[in-house]
Amino acid sequence: MKAIQFSQYGKANVLEIKDVKIPTINAGQILVQVKAFGINPIDWKLRSGAIKAFIPLPLPFILGSEVSGIVMKVSDDVKHIKVGDNVYGRTQHAYAEYVSMDADKTQIIPAFLNFAEAASLPSGSQVAYSALKTMGNIQKNQKVLIHAGAGGVGTAAIQIAKYFGAHVTTTVSTSNIHLAKQLGADEIIDYRATSITTLEKDFDLILDSVGGQTQIDSWDLLKENGTLVSLVSDESAQFSPALNKEFHFMRGVQGNPFEVVNQLISARKIKPTIDQVYDFNDIAAAHIKSETGHVSGKLVIVI
Repeated sequence: MKAIQFSQYGKANVLEIKDVKIPTINAGQILVQVKAFGINPIDWKLRSGAIKAFIPLPLPFILGSEVSGIVMKVSDDVKHIKVGDNVYGRTQHAYAEYVSMDADKTQIIPAFLNFAEAASLPSGSQVAYSALKTMGNIQKNQKVLIHAGAGGVGTAAIQIAKYFGAHVTTTVSTSNIHLAKQLGADEIIDYRATSITTLEKDFDLILDSVGGQTQIDSWDLLKENGTLVSLVSDESAQFSPALNKEFHFMRGVQGNPFEVVNQLISARKIKPTIDQVYDFNDIAAAHIKSETGHVSGKLVIVI
């Protein structure tokens, strides 16, 4: 099969299409013919070597963590999925024509979604759910601030927070204000025009996917008993003293929330937001776009 891999850290041009063996499956797994996969910021950070001190990779390496496709083979112990099903979910090494997946992290694609739309959803929606509900214990009528509301996690987070009945404020660039409104945000901050330090300090829950000074300033925006969840860094050594606030640096999806997230997707409470779809051969262009940080929703590769 064809797979996209890299043998050395570097710029997007280190990504190469190579012939590799089709993966085998173990107990509890399925083999999927990939029809589409999502691009996430972690992909280019891994490829560039920017985080190799924390996550060293065995090279050559095949990236990719979310995928959609058609089931080609099923382990004997898997009962809820059969050959021929259209499925989506999280996995590893998704930049390929075939991928093995854990059946318990896989769901049948709702009939109203195409493969590209389905592939755009598993990672961002499950990270957002983990941050807001598992870590943040979001409740109805809470005031929630979601940074980077136009990103892959942010677009899902706005929709999830609204499902739980929260009042949602989000930060976006000028060009994404309309998108944030479409997603249901109640208040929208153009971060280029307005400093978050001018906001009222009355948020119950803040989701940080920016880090740095934004995270430090966000801590001061929490009300008593408020919670700050970061996806990117831990700047807590620089926080102002506070007794009744919580901080969590969340590393990846917590547990396996895909069943409940899939229910929200099936009920159209979480809808896909796709910036651009690329061909398999255009993987380098997709990485370059992702590295700009100016993506409205998700980037998806189709095969």
